[in-house]
Amino acid sequence: MIKDDPFFWFRQNTITIPGVRGEHKFMHITDTHVNVSDEESTDEERATAEKQDEMWKTFKGRFAEANGEVYGEAQQIPTKDAFEKQLALAEELKPEALLLSGDNLEYSHPTGERYLTKKLGAYTGKYMIVPGNHEDQSFGTLWSPGVKVLDFEGFRIAAVDDSRKTVSPEDLSTLRSLCDEGVPLIILCHIPLSTPNCKALCKEKMTHMDDYFYIDSEAEDECARGFVRLCMESDAVKALICGHVHGYYKMELIPGKPQIIGSQGMAGAVDLITVTG
Repeated sequence: MIKDDPFFWFRQNTITIPGVRGEHKFMHITDTHVNVSDEESTDEERATAEKQDEMWKTFKGRFAEANGEVYGEAQQIPTKDAFEKQLALAEELKPEALLLSGDNLEYSHPTGERYLTKKLGAYTGKYMIVPGNHEDQSFGTLWSPGVKVLDFEGFRIAAVDDSRKTVSPEDLSTLRSLCDEGVPLIILCHIPLSTPNCKALCKEKMTHMDDYFYIDSEAEDECARGFVRLCMESDAVKALICGHVHGYYKMELIPGKPQIIGSQGMAGAVDLITVTG
């Protein structure tokens, strides 16, 4: 069984939404930071991919140590191999959707976009993907500006780009319209949110991080503040799923409204998420 590979380590998460029938299973990965080259790559592109991949062998270990997480020989594999293991796991587990919350690539470049398009195009299940701060806000055929929505029985998942520590006015307007429809909403994005309810936990558990790692409820940017407030205040928003910090954290935006922050997928982290009533 692929899930028994020592590369993987799992966190179990439950999102409770009143009225949802049965159990709906999702797999969430984030921060895979894939470095890749192919026959169309230049020598410079190949050298860059190799250099960045070697860098992450050190840095993903440092993140794991800082967060008290798993990091052994099994996790010290190339980012491309790690991503392909994650896709193979998703094929085995067959979640209702595979959720990828950004920094899928180490940096945006044609080779990486070709690779992601090919691999996700071959994936047999549903998936949702958002860009991270390491990527362009539009890459290949996988992501273009605008909120993306998948409907499930009794709830929706909306993918939104917050990779620049804000959202666009158009995306904020779309999210508000979705909330006005009243269908329970889970938001998939890249950068976590810091709200008054989770500030103390952020300071306690994320002491090695600064405001680069989250969008604050008191941000100067108007759309950033509006995004955080919408997630806090709208009864339609039931949970937020994100990444970016390279460590697993679960905290509440407000009491009863979870924020699930995934750890680094390139080091084997997998969030298994059950949505139930």
